[in-house]
Amino acid sequence: MARKEPEEKESIVRYVHLPDGSDEHSGNGLKAHWCERVVGIGETEILYLLTDAVVDTVCCGDRTFHYATVLGYVSEWKATKDEHGLPVSTVETVIDPSQQDEIASLLKKDDSDLQVSFRSE
Repeated sequence: MARKEPEEKESIVRYVHLPDGSDEHSGNGLKAHWCERVVGIGETEILYLLTDAVVDTVCCGDRTFHYATVLGYVSEWKATKDEHGLPVSTVETVIDPSQQDEIASLLKKDDSDLQVSFRSE
């Protein structure tokens, strides 16, 4: 996929990478596990979070959600650290609808049930 210049200005976002072992959450009927992933697209890379969440409801039992949250195009990979010493990357959000469609199709290639959303800021 060739990256096209969007009509609107993309947002620059600082993403703080999670420390090892902090990719799970449990409590109040929710269990979630997520991991950071990077996929190459043309000459650039996309950073996204892949999440599996199980929600236990009283009425319906467990519901499982499997989704990807696309953070954006990687501008700088772990180039700085935050005040706690955690690595920080810089990404540009994906706002162009045609690019979003192409990225979603790529991510769904191996998992057609994957829900894909895009971070806007």
